Amino acid sequence: MNNKGMILGLATVLSMLATGVWAQTVSGSTGPNNVYIEQVGNTNTITIEQVGGTNAVGGTNVTGGQLDPASSSNYGTITGSSNTVSMTQTGTGNVAGYNIRGNNNQYTSTVTGNTNKTTLSIGDANNAVNLRSNITETVTGDTNTLATAVIGNDVNSTIAVTGNTNTINSELKSTNGTSNISISGGNNKLDIQQTDGAGINGHMLTQAIVGDANAIVTQQQGSNDTTVNISTIGSNNTVTIRTSSSSISNPQTAVPR
Repeated sequence: MNNKGMILGLATVLSMLATGVWAQTVSGSTGPNNVYIEQVGNTNTITIEQVGGTNAVGGTNVTGGQLDPASSSNYGTITGSSNTVSMTQTGTGNVAGYNIRGNNNQYTSTVTGNTNKTTLSIGDANNAVNLRSNITETVTGDTNTLATAVIGNDVNSTIAVTGNTNTINSELKSTNGTSNISISGGNNKLDIQQTDGAGINGHMLTQAIVGDANAIVTQQQGSNDTTVNISTIGSNNTVTIRTSSSSISNPQTAVPR
């Protein structure tokens, strides 16, 4: 391991005290690879592998003492319960950031191309109990952006992207919500929202997108179960779906790419 790798390994050890397992592979000559995570307690297994140069994960703001640059808004931070976190980035210039907070969370993200950005936020100050979130994200290609905000109960999100310059913004804040997304193509933009309590089964969303420059907005709100299943083949489609047991709060509309 070169000097950069040694420094990185030391920083990782210091910032990941109390974790179960961690591993890292670093190579590349285009810049430093940064992994800064702050972990607190319980039966966690953490595996991080970065291969290309100038990749980052995030966490542990210090500013004066450096460490700051590893951020994607400097998330990092995993707090408590039986979490399993895996992060693999292979290309160069990829950025990740997450804050997993509690209970039986699992997070697996595999990024292969270059200049991809993935951010995951589970829970906030008003939702300390997150229960069983299971997030699996796979990105293959360049310059893709995945921003996932998850709050509450049995949330399950699976995302798979093959292509370049795709953007997926997910706001998953309902009880028992499920989101399963796959994209094959480029320059697609998906805005996903699941909020409110829904019913016994929760809001369910499935999207299978094949093509380029598609814009899709889905908003699932209210106290009833809602199911949205979208399959598109082709390019330049614009789709807006809103469903709720009452008036849609802050309605959004898809904008053509």
